[in-house]
Amino acid sequence: MPVLLPLTHFADNASAGGLSALGLNVQSFLFQLITFIIVLVILRQFVFKRLVKTLDDRRKTVEKSITQAIETEAKLKKAETTIATMLAQGRKQADDIVAAGHKEAAQMVEAAETKAAARAEHIVTEAKAQMDVELAKARTALKAETAQLVAMATERIIGEKLDVKKDEALIAKALAGAKGVNHG
Repeated sequence: MPVLLPLTHFADNASAGGLSALGLNVQSFLFQLITFIIVLVILRQFVFKRLVKTLDDRRKTVEKSITQAIETEAKLKKAETTIATMLAQGRKQADDIVAAGHKEAAQMVEAAETKAAARAEHIVTEAKAQMDVELAKARTALKAETAQLVAMATERIIGEKLDVKKDEALIAKALAGAKGVNHG
């Protein structure tokens, strides 16, 4: 007899033993066991390798994504720090520009006030000079008129016309007396 025994031989022996006492059919059990092993070999050969490869690829992708997320977070923090620094610098520059503008405006106002004061002083000086000229003209006109009045008064008092030399001498004497009265 060959070494391989039919399955029924095992079933007969098993039925006489403890498996049949448990209510198990040995022939059915062996068939299911062989089927399970065949399915396991097929799954192992074709499915598990691909499944394991897919899971490894997925794990690597997840790890890479986590690494990228960590790097991105670090870059984001660095960018936020850079932005905060740039904003602070921008605010400082804006404050400096505003301060410079205020200072320049104050200097412009001060320069305008100085120029206006100088212009006003120039106008006052010109007005005083003009008044002095007008006063000198008025004095000269007054002296001439006074001289004429003195000459006319002298003519009426004396009753005769004086010559030019006598007129000038009398006018000078009258003016000298008038200056003494005004200053005294």
